[in-house]
Amino acid sequence: MLRIPDIVRRKNNIQFLQEEEDAKIHDLLQKKNNSLSLRDEAIGKLLYFTGLRACDIADMKFENIDWNNDVIKIIQSKTGHVVELPLISTVGNSIYAYIKNERPSVKLENHIFLKCKAPFDPITFKSLWAISAKIYRAAGIRVSEGDRKGTHLFRHNLASKMIRSGVLQPVVTETLGHSDPESLKHYLESDIQGLRKCTLSIKRFPVKKEIFENV
Repeated sequence: MLRIPDIVRRKNNIQFLQEEEDAKIHDLLQKKNNSLSLRDEAIGKLLYFTGLRACDIADMKFENIDWNNDVIKIIQSKTGHVVELPLISTVGNSIYAYIKNERPSVKLENHIFLKCKAPFDPITFKSLWAISAKIYRAAGIRVSEGDRKGTHLFRHNLASKMIRSGVLQPVVTETLGHSDPESLKHYLESDIQGLRKCTLSIKRFPVKKEIFENV
């Protein structure tokens, strides 16, 4: 019987933020009087600086923030695992500014981030896709059709930067709240600088010049 080899499933290329895109988002979020609302700026900083999933930001409640010890502590919706992250000043200040100056005063509502229109329900994780798209537009990036604009780009970006900076993989795994270390493979695949260190030189193998012509 003829045995046909299994076809290896090809993975699609994952879009990720380029260095110049990362710099533009960083500058936008840190710029005073930018075009974002206080709510969207606070959410943008949570996405950018903490790598939290959209569902966990949408579900964030007041008790998840320890203002005295500068800690964010949540139970992840996806995994059920507890994650503790440092509440850095730029994130904390933006959340506080939103709560004090823009957040609707709604009794008995413990969610931090609310919709802008009555009855001021808590935002949903789907709302964060639209908010992230606003951030990309305000930063002047990812405006072409087909460009990825979801919230996961922020999470991927933070993990990739941590890996490039030499942060140990267990620390990255804990920060992202992953239960399986193998989950980092997707982020390692976009670490171009790290991958270049693994390449082999072809100097020992003569290659005809015309192979590289018209490339």
